[in-house]
Amino acid sequence: MNKKARVLLITPNLKGIADGVNRIQPSLGLMLIAPILEKNGHKVKIYDAALDGWEKRKIIDEKNKIVMIGQDEDGISKVVSNFNPDVVAISVLFSNLLESAHQIAKIIKKVNKEIKVVLGGNHISSAVSDYKFFKLQNNSKVKNLIHDLENDYFDYGMAGEGEFSFIKLVEAIIEKDENKLMKVPGLVKKKSKGDYHINPNQSVHDLNTLPRPSRHLVDMEAYFKIGAFHSAKSRSKRVLSVMCSRGCPEKCTFCSTPSMWGQNTRWRSTDHIMEEIENDVRDFKIGEIQFDDDTITVNKKNLFSLCDRLEKIGLPWCTPNGTKVNYHFNKQEEMYKRMHDSGCYQITLACESGVQRVLDKIINKRLPLDTIYPSIENAKKAGMLVHTFWIVGYPGETFEEIQKTIDFAMNSGADSFSFAILSPLPGTPIYRKVISEDLWWGGRSLEDMLFRSSLVKVDGFNGPDEFEKFVNDANIKANLLLKENDPKRFEYKYGKQSTEAALVKQT
Repeated sequence: MNKKARVLLITPNLKGIADGVNRIQPSLGLMLIAPILEKNGHKVKIYDAALDGWEKRKIIDEKNKIVMIGQDEDGISKVVSNFNPDVVAISVLFSNLLESAHQIAKIIKKVNKEIKVVLGGNHISSAVSDYKFFKLQNNSKVKNLIHDLENDYFDYGMAGEGEFSFIKLVEAIIEKDENKLMKVPGLVKKKSKGDYHINPNQSVHDLNTLPRPSRHLVDMEAYFKIGAFHSAKSRSKRVLSVMCSRGCPEKCTFCSTPSMWGQNTRWRSTDHIMEEIENDVRDFKIGEIQFDDDTITVNKKNLFSLCDRLEKIGLPWCTPNGTKVNYHFNKQEEMYKRMHDSGCYQITLACESGVQRVLDKIINKRLPLDTIYPSIENAKKAGMLVHTFWIVGYPGETFEEIQKTIDFAMNSGADSFSFAILSPLPGTPIYRKVISEDLWWGGRSLEDMLFRSSLVKVDGFNGPDEFEKFVNDANIKANLLLKENDPKRFEYKYGKQSTEAALVKQT
């Protein structure tokens, strides 16, 4: 093949809270796709519309202080026109990015209707999974569509892990080879309303075949200046976000990870991980590493190998995603000590609920309640700060159980807390329950998904606003406990910043 493509990779504008902390970091998925395209001679540009228009805030919901953050239509049109791509891929991680993604697709087609527009990311993968599920269920109450592909501005969807399949799509498009195109792994294409051509996904079995992420194609200095990476309270603004593994062996009903990445945890070799870290620490003067793995503690041998090498780097690191509380419970003190000695200053523990019935029957989380308090204490003894994740508002959870979770958490001895309101993520059993039983609050839907926004009816509350205030108040109260109980540890965690508003934003 002689002809090469011009490929524009986009992350959309962010829907966020006007007076909240809206987190932004480079798209790891796009930075992995880009070097494969470049290696094969294609011209690539990564464009973050939210980063480019970070200071532009358009209020879209006055009552709830919801804003759209990012570049306007003229700015996006100019980027598309100047680059003149053959193919544009828009990556949507969560459903709250959809509104912007659809608008950007419309803008692209307005610039040049011949540009092929592809929707990728977790959202479309989960949407395809749900479509297949409901098709088998044959539930007449569910309007079973892949809604995004009913929008004529999107030509294709790409489900699953796209690093090595997306380039096949690009080459089929540029060669105008319809037969080759229709065989691309993960391809989703509308045939007629409600009927789609869906190819099986492709997984990357050997993660060591993945390239070093193309951070040179994004404006790392702009991300550093904003300093709103994944972790709630970082030690440095110059953060390197890294993933060592994919997949999770758990089956939590609220989580889309097993559906997207599988239940077998695949690891990169320590050499492969450290080649990325060592080079990027040097090239970008990194001050902190944040590991975005879903289960970084599941394999103790791999974790210890990584810790040995991280200790030589001498940088602080943390786990912004929640780690399973009871992994290696009987040898946990040793594991946490190794993590701390290699630079881990804070671990996040995914506790989720303080009620065993909720853990067992609603979440399907294999977690004995009596392991939570000792695990928190073990991490603190090892020298780490302990942040905890809790979720309230599950379908079937009672008001009394919600209150028990909050009380249980506040008595746990953790340093900080994130009480999240359940978000029914596409691709999860809970989402399918919400859809099947129509459990949405009146006037709320998937498009309203934001951090601590209530979408699903909750026992004991008359509406979403009431529940959101309840959870917000719980976050403030819980995160002031450390200030009251241990002022020195509080200052170590937060510095001298101690206002209630700042604490809520940081957790």
